[in-house]
Amino acid sequence: MKPILPSLAIAALLLAGCASQSKETLLSAAGFRTVVPTTPAQIAQLKSMPQYKIIPVSKNGKTVFMYADAARNSLLVGTQKQYQQFQQYNLQYKIQQSKEDAAALNADAAEWGGWGGMDGFWGPGFY
Repeated sequence: MKPILPSLAIAALLLAGCASQSKETLLSAAGFRTVVPTTPAQIAQLKSMPQYKIIPVSKNGKTVFMYADAARNSLLVGTQKQYQQFQQYNLQYKIQQSKEDAAALNADAAEWGGWGGMDGFWGPGFY
């Protein structure tokens, strides 16, 4: 049985508009854990990291993936497996967005009656 959380996360993203928030939602759905810095040194380190980007960090032969968001005072941390899961969710999200964009374009075209709905606008006299 597939987990319900990812489907709900993707559905929630479709209602949300902010790119960084949607990325954070997908990361959380993939299993990334949120770390909140508490000391001034941790907060300074969070602010010095690249913001809103997933970066791999290797230590002692292990790689973890980090996503810093100083504006929300949070750091999301995940494993290789969780990062791969995030990539799958992100792909699904982009496919769904493409489908919705295409549906919106089709709806707009239908309002105009297709390409011929402009009563000869595209006819020989147009050029």
